[in-house]
Amino acid sequence: MLSFRNSLSKFDYLLALLAGASTALAFAPLAWLPFAFLAPALLFWLNLKNISLGQRLRLSWVFGVGLFAAGAHWIYVSIHFFGGANAFIAAFMVLLFVVLIALFLLVFGWLASYCSHLPVAVRLLAAYPAIWVLTEWFRGWFLTGFPWLQLGITQIDTWLANYAPVTGVLGVSWLVALGAGALVLLVLGSMRDRIIAVSLVVVAVVGGFALGQIRWTQPAGEPLYVSMLQGNVDQLTKWEPAFRNDNIQAYLDLMDPDRYPDVERSHLVIWPETALADYYPQALDVMLPLQDWAREAKADLLVGGFHLNRDTEAVYNAVMAVGGERDVEQSIATGENVYAKKHLVPFSEYIPLLKYLRFLESIIRLPYDNVTAWEGGDNLVLAGQPMRMSVCYEDVYGEEIIRGLPEATMLVNVSNDGWFTGSIEPAQHAEIARMRALETGRFLLRATNNGVSTIINEKGKVMKTAPPYVATVISGYAVPMQGVTPFIKMGNWLIIPLMLAMLGIPLVLVRGKLR
Repeated sequence: MLSFRNSLSKFDYLLALLAGASTALAFAPLAWLPFAFLAPALLFWLNLKNISLGQRLRLSWVFGVGLFAAGAHWIYVSIHFFGGANAFIAAFMVLLFVVLIALFLLVFGWLASYCSHLPVAVRLLAAYPAIWVLTEWFRGWFLTGFPWLQLGITQIDTWLANYAPVTGVLGVSWLVALGAGALVLLVLGSMRDRIIAVSLVVVAVVGGFALGQIRWTQPAGEPLYVSMLQGNVDQLTKWEPAFRNDNIQAYLDLMDPDRYPDVERSHLVIWPETALADYYPQALDVMLPLQDWAREAKADLLVGGFHLNRDTEAVYNAVMAVGGERDVEQSIATGENVYAKKHLVPFSEYIPLLKYLRFLESIIRLPYDNVTAWEGGDNLVLAGQPMRMSVCYEDVYGEEIIRGLPEATMLVNVSNDGWFTGSIEPAQHAEIARMRALETGRFLLRATNNGVSTIINEKGKVMKTAPPYVATVISGYAVPMQGVTPFIKMGNWLIIPLMLAMLGIPLVLVRGKLR
């Protein structure tokens, strides 16, 4: 039987740190699912103790430090190997990032402090799971948001994932947190409490199985044959002008009909994010031959590069549709047939007050200028179908992806996870992309420079994939889908009010009785 003290020891804080770190084991590439339940269960158990607000805040923050240190340490690769910072500076910056991003978990400790007078079963099965979801939701949008390592992502291959088309990933996170609370109650609770806990888990699992039988969306046309090019260009040379032509040739080689005949018979061919590491106006030597190829093959091309607005000198991380009746030079001049990244990563794609920070160039490589956020539309018509575009990190924001729906019949994500070569980040990112496909009931085509490139179906299942760090092409059929999942219609407006009710109603009722 677990014991209680009215104060926290150093061992309790160490336990919270290790529990937070162990959460990362539940995500790709390891996907050890028991840790998705065990880790928050330990946090919930520690919060059952009669402790002060300050102790709850510190406990939650320490859990967050463990979570992000283990699950998001891959930013070190970008800062050190590609940002040019030495190992000490890079490690310090990662530490600073971790301790700051872990502050989001203070929301959990703060809200949990209001629940200390609730019965244990109510805290574990209602209050704490709701607070967990509210904390993830807040972390997903405040200060541009960091919705990485959401518990629900871990369930992409379980029946619980089938709630995602209804509630989004946050609803799946709630079910995982509910399972964590039930786990604690199985140890601490009375026989009645244990029966309730087991019953709720069984209902949740059976409900997930039942939801998996529902087809929220239907085919909107004939399957498209698509090809994604994965050039495996070295990130260290990708941005060097001296290697420009060699890097472009790496992608042109992947369109060789003798080596990759599937490309020539594709309806759509996708180059990944910034595969063309140049401004479109300065790359007509590449874009015009690609236009000729697309017209001759009767295919559409999507080419990642940089769009330049000549009037404002604004630079955009973009993709351009090529082929058919489109004219490349007109697209460059007007921005037609272009989609560019809207949700930029702070201190990566743009740096506030950049011109005042040039003195830092001695320790880390800063961008020459900021990338601008796109203000245009969300969809491009490719191979006769409207498709919802996203560039790199944008696909982690489920509520933003649905803005182009239900008009779009397919999702496309181009990415460059080469910034995190050799780390766990590419596997995590691909896992997140699968959840976006499931939430929207659409196929998702994901083309990356170094991996993981995939074709994902409307159920979030990987149909085809390419191994990372290999120059290759993946080709296969993708079906345009039409229809509306509940999540497309409501976004988080279903799950968040439900969580507020799960937290607020017990607080109101119990306080009323105490009076």
